[in-house]
Amino acid sequence: MGEAEQSFSSITISKACANIEADLSNHLPPWKESALSQKVHISVLYCLICLPVLVLLSVAIGGYIIYVTFYIYYLIADGDDTPEIYYWHSDTEKENARVRGIIFLVIQTWSLFWFLISHGRAMFTDPGQIPDARQWEVPSDGNSESSEDQKRLAERSKKGYSRSCNHCKKKKPDRAHHCRQCNRCNLKMDHHCNWIANCVGFFNYKYFFVMVFYGSILLGLFIATFWECVVVILNDSDSSTELCLFVVLSYSLISLLGIAVIGFCFFHIWQIKNNYTTIEFCEKKRKDVPGYNKSPFDRGGWYENFKEALGDKPWMWLIPTNYRNPEDGLYFK
Repeated sequence: MGEAEQSFSSITISKACANIEADLSNHLPPWKESALSQKVHISVLYCLICLPVLVLLSVAIGGYIIYVTFYIYYLIADGDDTPEIYYWHSDTEKENARVRGIIFLVIQTWSLFWFLISHGRAMFTDPGQIPDARQWEVPSDGNSESSEDQKRLAERSKKGYSRSCNHCKKKKPDRAHHCRQCNRCNLKMDHHCNWIANCVGFFNYKYFFVMVFYGSILLGLFIATFWECVVVILNDSDSSTELCLFVVLSYSLISLLGIAVIGFCFFHIWQIKNNYTTIEFCEKKRKDVPGYNKSPFDRGGWYENFKEALGDKPWMWLIPTNYRNPEDGLYFK
């Protein structure tokens, strides 16, 4: 996982989900072959795996509802029950607040829409798995510098041979790694994300990044503007203690989450710019593995690296559309 996700709670969730998925993979039979008690056990385990997903969606949708109900509504509504301390004292100020509220509402609704679409696509898109050796050209173990295979393969074992997975018993392409939670190797694996109950890899990384980007906008705008609502409610004599506590607690928790997500978004922007995956950064660059001071997969500039990660059309980078070919993900320039 990325640095911003490696808090104590995230690591605990990751280990718990890994143990749950290990039970599903190694200790329980397939659904059709299961007895009733085993099916109940499997159902409970799947519910636990989906719990982080439900928490994430609840925070996103709940935060949007809180923002609209307690902040946007009073900016754009024409009611007479607005607290006296609110942000205007003339018709001009009221109209400016209304325009501002409409703009914020459009931004938040747009961001939430693409956040949910991207989350769904990241969750349900296969990150990519290694095909059988007969279905793809396994790079040879030859040592010829002029060999076409040498040009295709950047990562090798300590003895100079092509890498193979000890679990899957398959030859591994560059950037492929085994995920213990998925119990398989994934192409260009970035990390396993419990918030989408899936690995982030070659075919769904764009969806994951777009999800994080729009999540950052949602949280960033909330942090930047909702403090006005907090000030108003705390200074309104008609506000109950419960309402004040609810608003302050909501703003505090979402602010903490927003700082983490925005930092995580910038971390992935840096990774795309330099053509690293999270695994490559954490396990190789940070540990000063030879050849990873600069990514061996760098395309020669930030623009080319962004195109490799998000597609050739810059105007589609932040729209969760597919641009990968099904046969891609095995070789990298």
